[in-house]
Amino acid sequence: MVAACLLLVCAACAEERGPDQWDRGGLVDGQVGAVQLIHAHVLAPPMDAQKTGDDLGLYVTLVNNSDRDQVLNGVSTVHADSVVYREGDEQPQPIEVTLPARRTVSLQEGHDRPHLELVGIHRPLGATPIDVTFRFPSAGTITLRVPVLPLSRGAGSPAPG
Repeated sequence: MVAACLLLVCAACAEERGPDQWDRGGLVDGQVGAVQLIHAHVLAPPMDAQKTGDDLGLYVTLVNNSDRDQVLNGVSTVHADSVVYREGDEQPQPIEVTLPARRTVSLQEGHDRPHLELVGIHRPLGATPIDVTFRFPSAGTITLRVPVLPLSRGAGSPAPG
């Protein structure tokens, strides 16, 4: 009986977020085709320290569960001028991230680690989640409601499970 009640509660939560997105303690997971997106989040300074035009890190771990390579070739949001790929202090690059078959690619925060970056936010985001769309030519497109977390939180690099 308890298990049935928990199942109903979980199903209701999944319906609120959509069938391909799950909230795990403030971090968001999703799936499109054979690609899992794990612990998607944006890190930002406090609201009073954010300003229009700032660049903010967008972090996610990608898991390719298929037998062929997948490619993340686009990320967008209406809350920033663009989203780019950045590795350490190098210049930003267009997004073209290859996910090898049956492998995990971490785009999580850390010194000199590759990650995504919101360039030129249109307004301070505060702690309000934002919609971010991820495009994979073979797997499809998914829009996740990504939480904006304080820089002090630093979620680290999760291990897929």
